[in-house]
Amino acid sequence: MATQASPTATPTLSSTSSVTLPVEDYLLKNDEHAEMLYASKLLVRQCMARFGFDYAVEPGGKSPVDPKGDAANMARRYGVSDAPTAARYGYHLPADAVPAPPAGAQPMSDAARDVFLGDTPRADGGGQLVKQYQGQRIPAHGCSGEAERKLGRGLDERLPEGINDASFQQSMATPQVTGAFRSWSACMRKSGYSFSTPLEPLRSRLPASPSASEIHMAESDVACKQKTNLVGIWFAVESAVQKSLIDKNQEALTQERSTARQTLARSAKVIAAGASS
Repeated sequence: MATQASPTATPTLSSTSSVTLPVEDYLLKNDEHAEMLYASKLLVRQCMARFGFDYAVEPGGKSPVDPKGDAANMARRYGVSDAPTAARYGYHLPADAVPAPPAGAQPMSDAARDVFLGDTPRADGGGQLVKQYQGQRIPAHGCSGEAERKLGRGLDERLPEGINDASFQQSMATPQVTGAFRSWSACMRKSGYSFSTPLEPLRSRLPASPSASEIHMAESDVACKQKTNLVGIWFAVESAVQKSLIDKNQEALTQERSTARQTLARSAKVIAAGASS
């Protein structure tokens, strides 16, 4: 159900670098997510080893860089909004935000996958739900299920993610934001560009590196956002939407945050034990 948004104040923002959305208090930070994921992989490796399989885990828990850059994708949430970034990269992601592929990743064999998943139903509906391997009982839902039971469900934060997604979609349907879109679009037309929303330029296929024309368009985009205060308006409206959704789901959100903290504490112990072993 859509939430009516009535922001009490609208800041003037030239970018999103200095602001955070209310839901970010409940979303996992990228380093927290990486720590939980690393601990989970360590537990899976221990479990897989009992069955004679080598489950590779990157040393030190190094994770590929998250291209979102932050939990709520504030850097790109409302399109490109930072003038220096636009002048250097256009619509491309900055070089340090491009994920690196995992080193030496190998596909699992069918037998290893059976131990990893156990009796978990397969997403494609195929495969056999396996409960034993070479006479040894596989944990419920495989080694992945065993790791989750040991850590808790802190990696599963569906409600905050749902609010994060819903508020974004709902905000774009409000009169305040659609009006800001029209003002931004009119400004862009003066520079020779025809877009209805500031998300449209992000959907274009980009070359390997930013061209002069792309950089010029991105700079015009940011300038129009600043002239119309699109970022300030959109942020204020979405914040109001999120506050309303958070109020309606406060008890469940508090519980999920508590669960995440418990999982984070268990993850730290798993990582410490792995480092000392």
